[in-house]
Amino acid sequence: MKITKEVLLRVEGEALLELDWNKGVIEDAKIILPSSRGIEKILKSRPAMDALVITPRVCGICGHAHLMASVGAIENAMPKVGLSEKAKLVRDITLISEIIQNHIKWFYLFIVPDVLKFKSIDLLTPLKGKRWFEAVKVSGLTTRIIALFGGQWPHSSYAVPGGVTSDFTEREISKALSILKEVRTFFLEKTIDMQESEFANSLKKTHYGFGGDLGIFLDICADYNLVDMGKSYNRFITGGEIFPCVEPAHYTGSRRLCYMNMSCVREIKGEGYSKAPAVRYRDLPYETGPLARQFLSGNAVVKSIHKKHRDSYITRVVSRVLEIGVMCIQLEEKLRELYHHIDEPSYIEPSEDLKNLSGEGAYAVEAARGTLIHRLTIEKGRISEYSIITPSQWNLGPRAGGLLGVAERALIGLDDSHKAQMVVRSFDMCSVCTTH
Repeated sequence: MKITKEVLLRVEGEALLELDWNKGVIEDAKIILPSSRGIEKILKSRPAMDALVITPRVCGICGHAHLMASVGAIENAMPKVGLSEKAKLVRDITLISEIIQNHIKWFYLFIVPDVLKFKSIDLLTPLKGKRWFEAVKVSGLTTRIIALFGGQWPHSSYAVPGGVTSDFTEREISKALSILKEVRTFFLEKTIDMQESEFANSLKKTHYGFGGDLGIFLDICADYNLVDMGKSYNRFITGGEIFPCVEPAHYTGSRRLCYMNMSCVREIKGEGYSKAPAVRYRDLPYETGPLARQFLSGNAVVKSIHKKHRDSYITRVVSRVLEIGVMCIQLEEKLRELYHHIDEPSYIEPSEDLKNLSGEGAYAVEAARGTLIHRLTIEKGRISEYSIITPSQWNLGPRAGGLLGVAERALIGLDDSHKAQMVVRSFDMCSVCTTH
């Protein structure tokens, strides 16, 4: 037996991978996150509104989701907060936009370069290939939709208890739709090589025949026996109430249950090798993210792949890529609906002044990587306790209570350290979110 330790490459933040090998196969694995940032401690004793500025700094990729979870938790701590349909739509639109840009970057900058080590494709080569540059441009375009309604991205703070601080005209909606058209065209023509109607119909079928860059990826995976690697517990969870495609639910490995009880989600101390705490639902590890969302929402393609390959590397990747197209459809619907609510107020002043508030609140949203939960306690307008449970904690947290973390479990049985890194990146490793 031998033990190797290596730095995880192309992840956000710092992470180490410790692998125990036995006869050329990984027998045990640890994902080590060596540092912690302490955002929750920073928030203690601060005015509640400070959370709207500080929590988006948890991450430079999904900071907007942290804003949505934070403002939702504060609102749930207040006696009564009214939101116009206009404000609700804008919050959904900006969150969906962040998810889309993240997925595009993840596939082309994190996933595709891994399979190119097995077979070189000039078009997709990082920093050289035409498609790589196109993907970077398109993902950047998507963030402009957030800026149109939120003023900036990243680290937006425009959502406040009672609504949003921005106002806009039909011109901003039209510009957002124009940007979305370009993003959608890239996805359909380059990523999957399908007509729009063909893609919509494919989601209802139990077979898949994707072309484009996803097709190239699938062919390489098939040729080099990468399809079935990376299986974990085969348990999925989603809890974000504003995610437009699926209600809170979980899958136990044998049946789907149409709820998620947030009181059953808890952080527990890991075995000490990582700064990240573990997250459990009813004391068990669950995978969250696009695979969980698309499986639980009944995406026929994802369910078909899952039936053949379970919660494998390929199922995880295809689910997230397809979610780009699903999100584009949802985003267009919400932008067009916004036209009908443009004359509504963006902000409705709450009945109670936050400076006098005492209460507890919790809120869950679906970030790009999965279910994100913020919980807080406010005493006389100031934060006495703040807790953040991120998707990366669900997926990449350490072993605890005798059970490996979700990603750690997915590494057992692999015969190559590069494949191990591929599997970790399929969960979209973010150490800053995991340890915040």
